[in-house]
Amino acid sequence: MRYWIAGLGLLLTMGQTALSAPSSPSPSSQQQPVVEPSSLPDPMQLMQNMQVAYHNLNYELSYIRVRQGAVEPIRLFHAKIGSEEVVHRIYLNGPSRETVRRGDTVAFYQFGRTPYSIKAKHLPGVFETLSDISLTQLEENYDVLVAGKSRIAGRPAQVIRIVPRHEGLYGLYLWQDQETALPLRVDTVDRHGNLVEQLMVVGILTYDQPTDWMKQLLNITFPPVSQSESPKSSVSWQFDWKPQGMTLVSQDQHQLAITKQSVNYAKLSDGIFDVSVYVNPVTENTTLNGELVRLGATSLHSIERDGLEITVVGEIPPHTASLIAESVRILPDIGHNPEEKSHE
Repeated sequence: MRYWIAGLGLLLTMGQTALSAPSSPSPSSQQQPVVEPSSLPDPMQLMQNMQVAYHNLNYELSYIRVRQGAVEPIRLFHAKIGSEEVVHRIYLNGPSRETVRRGDTVAFYQFGRTPYSIKAKHLPGVFETLSDISLTQLEENYDVLVAGKSRIAGRPAQVIRIVPRHEGLYGLYLWQDQETALPLRVDTVDRHGNLVEQLMVVGILTYDQPTDWMKQLLNITFPPVSQSESPKSSVSWQFDWKPQGMTLVSQDQHQLAITKQSVNYAKLSDGIFDVSVYVNPVTENTTLNGELVRLGATSLHSIERDGLEITVVGEIPPHTASLIAESVRILPDIGHNPEEKSHE
C-alpha cells in the first residue's frame, strides 16, 4: 500500500482559494511552465490512460467539491475484483449519504429515506463521466489540449484543457496525476474562463489488492431496482432546439425513485454534461414557475405554459437552460411518440 496526502497547511490553503473562487484567476491565467510543442504528450492518449486507470486500479480518493463558496468533502473507494468493478462513495458532512456501484447497478443510501437502486454504468459526477465518455464523442464536441504541468496535493500533474466546440456549454480543466493517471482536479469553467465548480483531490491511497471492505461490498444485497418507466407518456412533446452536440438519450414517463411521483421526462447529453427535462401538469403544489437557479455548474429553470410546468435541470449555463425550456413544444396528439427535431 502506498499513501500520499496533502499537509494541513496545503489543505487550508486550497480551502481558502476555493472559497474565493468567483474572484480567483481562471486556470488559463495561472503561470505554467513553457513547454515546447514537440514535447507535448498526446492529449487523447492521456485521456485513454485516465480511463484505464480509473476503471482498473484499486484506490481511494479523498476530495472536495467546491461550488459557490461551499466546500463538501467526499471519499471515493474503487476496486477491481476479477472482472467486476466495485465503487463506494461517502459524503462526509451532514446527514449520512452513501452510494455503491457494482457492475451496472447503483444503490443509494441516505439517512431517513428508503434505499433504492437503479441501472447505471457509473455514478453521477464529472470524474465518472470523463472516465466513461467515448473518446470519439469527446473529440466531436470538444477540443482537447495539453495545457502544461502543475502540482495538486503534492503530486506532479499534467493539465488538460477541454474546450467546447459549440456555444452554450461549459468547458473543463483536468489535472491528471503523472504517476497513476488518476484525476486529481477538475475545474468546470464558463466561456469566459470563470470557475463555476471544482473537484479537487487532497489525498490518494493506492492498493495492490482490493481491500477486505470492498470484497464485502461485492456480496452485499442491494435494495430493489426502481422500475420507473411507464409504457407511454401522458403528454406529447418535443424539442424545437437543443444545444449543438447534445442528443436525446431517452424520453418517457417514469416514477421518481424518492417521491414516487409520475413525471414526463427526457434526458439530453453530450457525453460529459447531462440535462433532465420534465413536463407535467401544473398542480397546487407547483412552486417553481419562473425560477432560474444555479448551484455550481447545475442550473434549474422552470416555466408554465398551457397548464403545464416545464422544468430543465442540468450541468449547463443558466441561459442555455432557459433556451431549452422555451424550446419545448407541446404536441396535440396525446400518447403519440414524436420524432426528435434538432436544430442541427
